[in-house]
Amino acid sequence: MSIFGNNLKEIYPDIRRVAMKLVKYNDADADDLVQKALLKAFEKQESFKGGNLTGWVVTIMKNLFIDDMRKLKDKTFVDIDDEVLVSNNDDKYLDVADTISALKRLGQKCQNILSLIAEEYKYAEISEKLSIPIGTVMSGLTRCRKQLYKELYG
Repeated sequence: MSIFGNNLKEIYPDIRRVAMKLVKYNDADADDLVQKALLKAFEKQESFKGGNLTGWVVTIMKNLFIDDMRKLKDKTFVDIDDEVLVSNNDDKYLDVADTISALKRLGQKCQNILSLIAEEYKYAEISEKLSIPIGTVMSGLTRCRKQLYKELYG
């Protein structure tokens, strides 16, 4: 591991504490935020001009957090644990657990594409995130939706 990477490793406890405060002590969200910040810091290490590495990474992390909050600003969240979805197929009721189970039976590529679509990413963004051509995203989405439908309705 590089010296810079080792330095990032050393400051992990400090930035994790800051992340926990930002996300109101949600462990999973804090871990995600720290991971994104460390990755961004590692990618942009040539921009670090020396000095307080912890402060620099915390600034990156706060900016990522603010960006994430802006993306979520106009969204409404519903607790889906007890939700029941009505399908278009003979008024059959689908439990969320049925849908999640069907998604898990799909291949990893389909799971990735469908989850990014559900998170409202654009085709170009999905293409970039998954490192696949945009045409593959579009055709893959059609194929994955068909597979999901078959899993749900047989």
